[in-house]
Amino acid sequence: MIEWVIVRPKWEEVTEYSYAWCQQIVDWLKEKGIAFIDLGAEDATREKTEAMLGRYPQADFCFYNHGNADCLVAQGGQNNAIDLNNCDLLANKETYTMACLSAKSLGKEVWNKGGKYWGYIDTFSFTTDSVVEFQEAANCGFLYLFIEGDRENALQRAKATFNRLALELIDAGKIFAAACMRNDGDILVYYNAEKPEKEKKGCLLAFLKLPLLKFLGRATLN
Repeated sequence: MIEWVIVRPKWEEVTEYSYAWCQQIVDWLKEKGIAFIDLGAEDATREKTEAMLGRYPQADFCFYNHGNADCLVAQGGQNNAIDLNNCDLLANKETYTMACLSAKSLGKEVWNKGGKYWGYIDTFSFTTDSVVEFQEAANCGFLYLFIEGDRENALQRAKATFNRLALELIDAGKIFAAACMRNDGDILVYYNAEKPEKEKKGCLLAFLKLPLLKFLGRATLN
C-alpha cells in the first residue's frame, strides 16, 4: 500500500538543494520498507500531484521546493502543485513540507480541512557553506515524526535540533549561517491536533541578498 506521495521539483540552483535533501527521506522510507510515489523533477507537476493524491487517498504528502503563503510551487515555477484551490486533497492527511511561507495560509487551510501540516510561516533561508547542517535541520522533523514515530515531541525536538545546529555553526565561525538556522527554527510550526497559534514575524536576516544566502520562497526569487 502506498503510504507517501513525495513531490520534489528541480529546475534551478536552489531547487537542486531541496531536491537533494529530500533524497534522504526517500532513502529512509526505502530502508523502512514503506511504499511511496516519488514525483521528482519533470514529474513534479500539478497534474501528476493531483492524480497521485487522488489515486492514493490513504497516502500522506511530502513536498520539498519553493513555496508561498498560499501555495507549493510545481516544476518550473510557473504553476502550483498545491494551492488553496486543490488543498482539499490534503484533508485528513499528514503533510510535511520544506518550503518558504506555506504554513502561513495554506497550512492553516489544510488544518481547517482536518489535515496536519508541518512547515514554515516565513522565508526559509540557508547558506551554501553549511548545506549538511541545513539538510539535517530540514529533515529532522520527518525523522522524529514518521521514522521514529515520536509524534508528541517531534516539534519540540526539531526546534532543539535547529538550536543545537545554530550553536555548532557559531562555534565554527559561521555566524550568518547560525542566524539563518535559528530563524528557520523559530518559524517552524506543526499544525496537528492543536489550533494554529498566532503568527510570529520572521527575522529580517532572511531577506538580505548576500552571495551565499539561498531562499525557498518563490516571492523572494522573482
